[in-house]
Amino acid sequence: MMAPLVTVVSSPRARLFACFLRLGTQQTGSLQLHTGASCASKNHYEVLVLGGGSGGITMAARMKRKVGAENVAIVEPSERHFYQPIWTLVGAGAKQLSFSGRPTASVIPSGVEWIKARVVELNPDKNCVHTDNGKEIFYKYLIIALGIQLDYEKIKGLPEGFAHPKIGSNYSVKTVEKTWKALQDFKEGNAIFTFPNTPVKCAGAPQKIMYLSEAYFRKTGKRSKANIIFNTALGTIFGVKKYADALQEIIQERNLTVNYKQNLIEVRADKQEAVFENLDKPGETQVFSVSVKVKVTA
Repeated sequence: MMAPLVTVVSSPRARLFACFLRLGTQQTGSLQLHTGASCASKNHYEVLVLGGGSGGITMAARMKRKVGAENVAIVEPSERHFYQPIWTLVGAGAKQLSFSGRPTASVIPSGVEWIKARVVELNPDKNCVHTDNGKEIFYKYLIIALGIQLDYEKIKGLPEGFAHPKIGSNYSVKTVEKTWKALQDFKEGNAIFTFPNTPVKCAGAPQKIMYLSEAYFRKTGKRSKANIIFNTALGTIFGVKKYADALQEIIQERNLTVNYKQNLIEVRADKQEAVFENLDKPGETQVFSVSVKVKVTA
């Protein structure tokens, strides 16, 4: 008997869904699924989506067109939905944070049920999930779109370091506006942008805010006093050579400093310092003075 189909989403554009989306209605109907008699209860859905972020909402809308809205449900505890890709523009001062948020109820596809709860347990053997309000919800297909957890505490000095006015992160609704404030208050010195040695929501986000910040410094006459540094834990600026070559040209044209295999391990907010470890030489560290630091982490 075929095991239940489980699909994972990290973003609306995730390619992991390609094969799943190609399944037509007739094909899905012919599959032998691992289901039990209890799945006939009112808490059963053809497609159950965990997570009401951009990925979950997108997949719920697509599945609605395939199996009907009444057969799709989204499990999401938050009253407010944030379109997080726009936070790069918020950090650069191009958009207001309020523009990125809407009531969750307003973005749930019409006819799709919103189950306002938090998932606490998955039971794939029974094709069901358990929620924090004690409910069991059964499914035929499960889409996991729960996003990624921010673990700032893995870096010494964070998250308490965010209380300092020169430190921000574009990956949190609580800290993204601090990035723009830090850029506005910048006078001179190092503006450091980081890419961590962990999975991230968007691999391009650290570079995008760096380029936008450089443009802002030029526009406001601060560029000559800014030493823009990109410290990345990766060994290349981008994974695809075609785009890496194009980005390298921009980096050279705009006089940006890129340091590879450098992972942020400590923030000393009181001293305005950031400590990076050389991933090629574990234990070897380098301390940078900070005038503006944009932290991006998972």
